[in-house]
Amino acid sequence: MTYKGLPIFVVDLDDKTIFNNISFVDFPAIECDFIQLAKEVEIQFKVNEEKRIVSGPVLIPEKPIYRRDENGREYYIKFDEKSILKFAEKFFHDHRQNEGNVQHEFSVCGITFFESYIVNKERGIAPVEFEELPDGTWFVSAKVDNDDVWALIKEGVIRGFSVDLMAPMRQEKEIDSLDELVDYLNNI
Repeated sequence: MTYKGLPIFVVDLDDKTIFNNISFVDFPAIECDFIQLAKEVEIQFKVNEEKRIVSGPVLIPEKPIYRRDENGREYYIKFDEKSILKFAEKFFHDHRQNEGNVQHEFSVCGITFFESYIVNKERGIAPVEFEELPDGTWFVSAKVDNDDVWALIKEGVIRGFSVDLMAPMRQEKEIDSLDELVDYLNNI
């Protein structure tokens, strides 16, 4: 299948998957910023000075994420609900909750992921701020004790989360008709 003329690959979890951690980034590939917790800031990313907590989505099911490899090849990746649940489970199973990094480049101390959940509206598990996001979206909350990272968050430099992983991918089937493309685009 293609999206905007580029192939789409589905990311799977298997025994060769390397899930390093969750990264604090300036432009989340999922195009969705943190939730901040203070009233005084009127943007999606809210800051609570006392608690130093940020919350937001890590992965959104079926959301095409633009990528470009080292050879300049462009494509999209996406995650399905089952894989997202497996990644969330693996993150905690592998004890990664104290291993955040910044911009996928350097690990930092003083970040603790303490909350994790998968959106399930039927069960009443969904943040009000992101009610438009689908079931299967993975959210986390992190306590940020690192002063340098907290300064980047307060300045609006760091705005969201991104997964740092190496996993197998399989290409979706090619779209055979314009009707099939329209159906696909209407369902993302």
